Amino acid sequence: MKKVIIKENLLVILGICVLVAVVLSGCGEGEIFDSNTNSVENTKRVTENADEYGEYSDAYPPMEEIKEAVINILGENYWPDRQLTVGELNAETGIGEEMYDDFLAEKLNAETDIDMMIIVKAKAEYLTEIETMMNAYRDALIVKYADRPQELGKVQASRIEVVDRYVCYVQLGADTSEAAEKGDEEVLAVCQQENERAVDIIERTILNAD
Repeated sequence: MKKVIIKENLLVILGICVLVAVVLSGCGEGEIFDSNTNSVENTKRVTENADEYGEYSDAYPPMEEIKEAVINILGENYWPDRQLTVGELNAETGIGEEMYDDFLAEKLNAETDIDMMIIVKAKAEYLTEIETMMNAYRDALIVKYADRPQELGKVQASRIEVVDRYVCYVQLGADTSEAAEKGDEEVLAVCQQENERAVDIIERTILNAD
């Protein structure tokens, strides 16, 4: 009799073990555990970005979106109003069309045309070269406006920033006449502040693109 009872107990225990194993094997389906949330979400995002051929597209914002973000921050202090052509960008900076996938280059349509914003979405192999050319362009502008303190202050306060594949040249500041009455350093400070605001929103727009 004891052997029969033991045998039945063993069968019951075995059945319970099998049931537990089945339940545990199903836990991973349809659930995301805290320790794995980031990797699961990242995989999902990459999958959603795949095209019909299974190749993944870069989540980069269009140039117009970047520009609008800057305008929303600076408002009336964004003065550039004329878009440079491919040829004009090349003549100004030396950057050729073969070196980038897209660009935005705007200057103030006035005699001094000192307020400007140039954003170049570089091809990977030209990224460093374009940054170097932007710096050379800035150096040339410093020489050009050496005897015009107010314009020179804007050039000296300009920012060159590389964000991912984007090389950005930001030279803004709007009306500095009031600051100029307080001296060259005040002009520099005002322009640096505006450029910093512009660069900050450019970075956030590019890096937070979906």
